[in-house]
Amino acid sequence: MISPLLLNKPLPELLNIGSVTNLGSVVVEGDPQASVAMVHGEPTDNLTCGIFACTTGKFKMVYPFDEMATVHEGSVKLTDVKTGVTVEYHKGDTWFAAKGTEVLWEIDAPRFVKHYLACVNA
Repeated sequence: MISPLLLNKPLPELLNIGSVTNLGSVVVEGDPQASVAMVHGEPTDNLTCGIFACTTGKFKMVYPFDEMATVHEGSVKLTDVKTGVTVEYHKGDTWFAAKGTEVLWEIDAPRFVKHYLACVNA
C-alpha cells in the first residue's frame, strides 16, 4: 500500500494528450481521453514515473513496459485478456502489470488517475 501522504499531495499540472489511441490503445467503448505528467524521466527513458489520468470509457492495450501503479482518484476495472481475470481497483490500491500483458480497461467514473512507475527494458 502506498503512503497516504503521497495520495494526498496535489497533482502536478497534467498535459492533455487526447484519445487513448494516441498511446497505442484500441477503444472498445466511449471516447476515453488521456492526460499525463512526468514526475521522473522522459518518455524515451528506461525508467519513468508519472501521473496518468483518463476519462470514462473502455479500451484495450498491450503493456509496452513493466508497470507498478497506484490509484490516486476514481476506480478502474482491469481484465487480463489472456486469463479473463478482472480486478477492480480503488484509491490507494496498487497493481503490477508485466510487459506484453494485454489488458482491458473499464473506467466508469468521469475521471480516473493513477501514479505509475514504468521500466521499459525489464
